Formats: sequence, C-alpha cells, structure tokens
Amino acid sequence: MKVIVIYDSKTGNTEKMAHAIADGVKEVGDVEVKKIGTAFPLTVMADADGVLFGSPVYYADISNAMKDFIEHVEGYIKTKRKKIHDKPAAVFGSYGYDGAWIMEERLKQRIEKLGFKAYTEVCVMIDTDVKYHADTLDRCKVFGKKFAESL
Repeated sequence: MKVIVIYDSKTGNTEKMAHAIADGVKEVGDVEVKKIGTAFPLTVMADADGVLFGSPVYYADISNAMKDFIEHVEGYIKTKRKKIHDKPAAVFGSYGYDGAWIMEERLKQRIEKLGFKAYTEVCVMIDTDVKYHADTLDRCKVFGKKFAESL
C-alpha cells in the first residue's frame, strides 16, 4: 500500500503536519511527501492507493498554490493518459485565525470534483498548536495511520 502526501505551506506549520501524517502512514505502508512548488510528476498519484492534500487556510480558503495545483491536476485528468484519480483522498491543513471549516469543505469539494473519494475525517489544526504543542503532531500521525489503514 502506498500513499502520497501533497501539501502547500507558507509558514512551515502545514509542512510539519505533512511529515507527521507521513510518519503515521509509514506504520502501515509506503509514503511519499511532495511539496507544491517543487517539481514532481503528477503521475506519482497513479501508483498510490490514496492521496492526502494539505493546505494552509488563506482567507477562509485553500492557498493560491493549492488552487493552481488542483487546476493542473484537473487538466491532466482531462487528457486521460494515466488515471491519477478515483481513489480515496483526505484533507489536512493549518490556520491562524478562523475559516478552517470553510477551507476543509472547499478542499474536499475540489478533490471530489476531480474524481477522488473524500475521506470523511480531516486533520485541521490551529498554527499555535502545531508550533507549541507536540501532542498536536501526534494527532496528525494518528490521522495518517488511520487513513492508511482505511485503504
């Protein structure tokens, strides 16, 4: 079993979450972590059994980089060269003030529109908890393991 963790991060909090989630997945199977903005082929999703999408909250929405990434994925899916969707996908992210529930719903809707099957649970944490409370990252690890076990 293989999982891909794809994330955007502005201040490092969502990145910390991505790696903690990946640590949880590692307890069950293989995992690759990819940061938006670094080059990687979209086809990495084709070989995965599940995908985790992570974004910081940006004005009660996903980040612009995640929006752009989803548009690229949508374009790739339309080419029908290699099937990278139609598999379970989960959502995670971090926020500073508010709007987290709006971001998680919007990200779920976007991945469902791509043809992924959205996992019911999400892992969305407030930035200060990610920075200052180690147990927050432990919860991310449990989330990653639980998602992987569901595949």
